Amino acid sequence: MIRRLSALSFIWFLFLFAPSISAKPVILSIGDSLTFGLGVPAEKTWPQLLQNKLQADGMKDAKVINAGSSGATTAFGLSSLKFHLKRTQPDLIIYALGANDGLRAIDTETTYKNISAAIEEIQKAKIKVIMLGMKAPPNYGEKFPKDFEKVFSRVAAEKKIPFVPFLLDGVAGDNKLNQADGIHPNEKGYEIITDRIYPMIKGQL
Repeated sequence: MIRRLSALSFIWFLFLFAPSISAKPVILSIGDSLTFGLGVPAEKTWPQLLQNKLQADGMKDAKVINAGSSGATTAFGLSSLKFHLKRTQPDLIIYALGANDGLRAIDTETTYKNISAAIEEIQKAKIKVIMLGMKAPPNYGEKFPKDFEKVFSRVAAEKKIPFVPFLLDGVAGDNKLNQADGIHPNEKGYEIITDRIYPMIKGQL
């Protein structure tokens, strides 16, 4: 009888505290080399810095999966998303693809359709999502950069999702915050990016 009571007490303890024990927000970051962190140590990428901030902010079991792939375009987004969703069930997905579409001047309607399809897949899975927008190089004339930038706000409005208009805001164009290629942030640049996107991400958890 005593053993049975002890077992019941233990089960009751697990029932009461399971939410806090299992509370482990998992974030999946889908992106390109800006997410992968080309040129910087893995511990200095924005997904890792984001994980560090979440853990320091009380979410000690928070996990941010870096699913960035150098060279990836939005055409890669849906297949990458499906691949990772078969292996994990994130609480939040950060969609950060588009930079290479802009660099390659890919037709903006194609970029729009690719992003829209990926967001639909995420919403179908009933997972929260935040989109990190991008801008095209200014030397591509006037029309393309404007049309490209509108893709992200258009998807965000149609899908009713939160988004950051420009991932590299405050970092792009600053030699002190970027590597020699002038495209990829350095360690300091990624710190600034993390600080800028953190409040919105935390608010979704």
